[in-house]
Amino acid sequence: MGSFKYIRDNERKIFKDKTLLISVQGEPAIKRIERPTRLTRAKSLGYKAKQGYAIVRVRVSKGSYRRPRPNHARRPSKTGLYFNLSVDKKKIAEGRARRVYKNMDVLGAYFLIKNGQYDWFEIIMRDPVLAGNR
Repeated sequence: MGSFKYIRDNERKIFKDKTLLISVQGEPAIKRIERPTRLTRAKSLGYKAKQGYAIVRVRVSKGSYRRPRPNHARRPSKTGLYFNLSVDKKKIAEGRARRVYKNMDVLGAYFLIKNGQYDWFEIIMRDPVLAGNR
């Protein structure tokens, strides 16, 4: 059997333990990391361990979009405070990483871990100049 089977088993053990969640919670919202946490998923999305490739961990808050309540003299019948955005959280995370690292392209993203307040994603980014124009 291939080595990725054993790597995937180790990843499952990491996610059952809460140490990853505890370490991720204290980090900033957007952070560049050296290695992907889920190596098998990153390799399937096109990650290579060479110059020009980067992994960015992004935190996205859970919940729906909340509009401010109108505080005028009258209350409209259609107040509409809460909306479900049509964009999923993965796309939001990719957009935030793209905004911070403007010279890099997004190859893909995958879900990492969640708690009651946030979802974390890891985004694979590639510098077109250093990694080659393929």
